[in-house]
Amino acid sequence: MDYTLFIISFASVSFLPGLCMSLALSLGLSIGFKRSLPMMFGELLGVALVIFVCGYGASFVVGFKLAFFILQFFGALFLLYTAFHLYTQKLELSEQKLHSKQALSLIIQGFLASVSNPKAWIFMLSLLPPFLPKANLWLLAGIILVIEFLALCTYTLGGSTFRIFLKNYIFILSKFSAFCVAFLALKMLYDCFLNFA
Repeated sequence: MDYTLFIISFASVSFLPGLCMSLALSLGLSIGFKRSLPMMFGELLGVALVIFVCGYGASFVVGFKLAFFILQFFGALFLLYTAFHLYTQKLELSEQKLHSKQALSLIIQGFLASVSNPKAWIFMLSLLPPFLPKANLWLLAGIILVIEFLALCTYTLGGSTFRIFLKNYIFILSKFSAFCVAFLALKMLYDCFLNFA
């Protein structure tokens, strides 16, 4: 599998509105980009934790052919489910309520937003294993963190303009994301059976 597929698949999901992106948008609208940076830092720390826990856990499993096959197979099924869900759901962008605007509080808020999201853990466990035998986890983590930072910046800087764009075109972004994730899942299933045979 090449990095292009990895980047497109992750970016298409990362830019969809979720808990962290809604939080970034709310902060961008209420306190501005510069003061939102601590939240982004905390969110990226949380994402890094999820990446390395899932990555090293999956790396251990890679050494066992049957266990790796099972992990990859169910990961691909989860991605197909995610693609179906993205294709059929009606996405909405909602603002998060902000309680405190202190830097440490924002770091913790960003960290908890990413670490407490079970979808992030399952998505990483599904996405990383096929790439681990052929790629360095630190390089994959770097790519993911750059994409995530760009998505956070887009939501924080975009503010109301990006919100208007998303309201009008979110269904197109959702369908495109569903297609990318489904393609990745089918490629994973193909590789899974090809390598196990």
